[in-house]
Amino acid sequence: AVVSTQSTGIPSTLFENFISHPHVWYNCINPRTPFRDSHFKFGTEHLFNTPYTALEMETNILHAMLDQRLHSSGSLTDTTSIAEELQARYSSLSYPEGTSWHLRFSHLQFYGARYYSYLWSRSIANLVFYNLFYDDPFSESGGERLKEFLRRGSSVNYKRSVEELVGYEFGLDEMVGALVEPVKMFSRGYLDQQTGIGEKWW
Repeated sequence: AVVSTQSTGIPSTLFENFISHPHVWYNCINPRTPFRDSHFKFGTEHLFNTPYTALEMETNILHAMLDQRLHSSGSLTDTTSIAEELQARYSSLSYPEGTSWHLRFSHLQFYGARYYSYLWSRSIANLVFYNLFYDDPFSESGGERLKEFLRRGSSVNYKRSVEELVGYEFGLDEMVGALVEPVKMFSRGYLDQQTGIGEKWW
């Protein structure tokens, strides 16, 4: 069955990218001191990348898969077994035996198979941020384009509207890349091997 999505999570996720960008936080604490490349590396190590970034995404994937499964057609007799099965398949963490954590996860009830919207929103927000604001988070032209995009909301073809905003057509591969590549890009291993940020993925 086709499941609708919702885009209300895009602005908040987008602004998370802003607040964690080294140019932004450095300007807030040192508005009179010029920003240097060394500040950027420090910022990517301490803000963009956290030990739990990949784990958080993995957990979102697990929640989304469970949400889809529980709202699919067919009768459900043992939701705990389903949760345990999916966690074994999609999570690096083992299922805590004797628990039913999903019964207290209210999103599974109220989202109606749309929990994946969290990942969808993060993907779109990353596409927008890295194409319009990564090099200059204070870009006035980017801000004007974003304002017009948000003003139109979902009153138009949303995918086409995002493509006009970022400047190119994208598909599933690009959306997955928008989730995965930022995590890889700002890993400590990557930073240790680079004098600067390498080839852009976006």
